[in-house]
Amino acid sequence: MVGTPLVGALEWFTKKYGQAAVHEVFTKLPSKWSSLVSPHAPNLGVLGAKRYPHAFVGDCVRAMLQAVHITDEDPFIRELAAAGIDASVGTAMRILLRYAATPQMLAARGQDAWSLFYDSGRVRVECTEHEYISTTTDWANHDTMVCRISMEVRRRLIERTGRKVIESRRERCVGWGHEACVVRIRW
Repeated sequence: MVGTPLVGALEWFTKKYGQAAVHEVFTKLPSKWSSLVSPHAPNLGVLGAKRYPHAFVGDCVRAMLQAVHITDEDPFIRELAAAGIDASVGTAMRILLRYAATPQMLAARGQDAWSLFYDSGRVRVECTEHEYISTTTDWANHDTMVCRISMEVRRRLIERTGRKVIESRRERCVGWGHEACVVRIRW
């Protein structure tokens, strides 16, 4: 996974919880990731232009949850994903999303958008006037936490088109033993 959204998420986390919490994240990360992070560098040394394993990203988010003792994960993951995608999409792009894009346009470019951030996975999106259904297959090294985050990223992009999302859920997940991950978003 490309690091840009992770950098944005770490910046949000630092601003909201402070540098001491970021250091706590470092201490909670599995030691196998020590070569990818630094406790003294901004954003743990994560770089926007670098690609990171899905498992690393998932472990970072799990460490964040543990570091600040979050028990209700969904709102945290939603806010974290929004910060990450907002950091990845510049101001001009956010304006274009709001005034020139529709969920149907996003759906038509689903694979292209996916491939900007992930190095594997095939995405098929069906979109109607009030519903967006994304099916992801062949996602090598799938991580359940990253799957949850990707749903929230989709939600945020649809919100950026001016829609008020009323429901988003993962209906199927490779992590649950299914052949594909399926996300349904309604507005």
